[in-house]
Amino acid sequence: MAVAAAGTGTRSMPWAARRRRVAELRRARPFAREVLDLYGALLPVQQTCSLEAADNRPAPGRLAAYVAELVVPRVLDVTLAAGPEKLRGGLLELLERRPAVEVVEGWIGGAEQSPVERYLARACLGPVLEGVGEAATHVCSGPRDARHCPACGGPPQLAYFAPATDDLAAGPRRLLCARCGGGWGYARMTCPGCGEDSSSKLPIFSEEGTASGERGNVVRGLPGPSREHAAATFPSMRIEACESCRRYLLSVDVAADAKAVPEVDELTGIPLDLYAREKGFTKIIPNLMGF
Repeated sequence: MAVAAAGTGTRSMPWAARRRRVAELRRARPFAREVLDLYGALLPVQQTCSLEAADNRPAPGRLAAYVAELVVPRVLDVTLAAGPEKLRGGLLELLERRPAVEVVEGWIGGAEQSPVERYLARACLGPVLEGVGEAATHVCSGPRDARHCPACGGPPQLAYFAPATDDLAAGPRRLLCARCGGGWGYARMTCPGCGEDSSSKLPIFSEEGTASGERGNVVRGLPGPSREHAAATFPSMRIEACESCRRYLLSVDVAADAKAVPEVDELTGIPLDLYAREKGFTKIIPNLMGF
């Protein structure tokens, strides 16, 4: 998470990594190009807004107003220029009937929101929370327990395995918050949706050619070449599901692919999301782009 006291170069590093990964994945996963084009267009605006918020330090009580006044217009402009037609129309219709500040307040308060409301609130609030950090995240509603972000109470967007610090040990499992982008440690083979920890109820679905795929639960019908032994489309990503609560999330193994940036890679996992849905699972929370 960005820290206000850090230099601008240090604070810009996560944004540079995201832009780099977008460029790489546009070439490697052309089926996700529409999603990546919009996200790539958002990144410069989000970075600017994040760095400005880190410097301006908006008062917690004015967080939603700050975002509505200074971030929403810029995110809206980018989305109207680069977003899909359905999203553009939905945003214009939304802002005709509801003030932007109410939409942002809803996401801060953990209210149920439509996909369009959630997109606007997330795209605008996320970079501000990332820039300001704990000075702002504490005003967000939500439980601070093992399955929710300890900083803002938000739900997990994805899981990822960080590189191991010891050559003899596997890297720790971490969850990434859908609201503030913070991360926290979480037990392996435990469902982030309900806490189920019986391995027999926690299926993992991966591609053939990956470590998980070789043990069964192979995802079929993904984009890319169909020849035998073709390279996996998602070599470092898999579906982690739960038979108890029927929910799932995507997991990114950064140890297996050092170039991976979990929040970017997860956006391209559309075929994995569709496969999980076909199996009757529901994602803990859709990502920024609604998948």
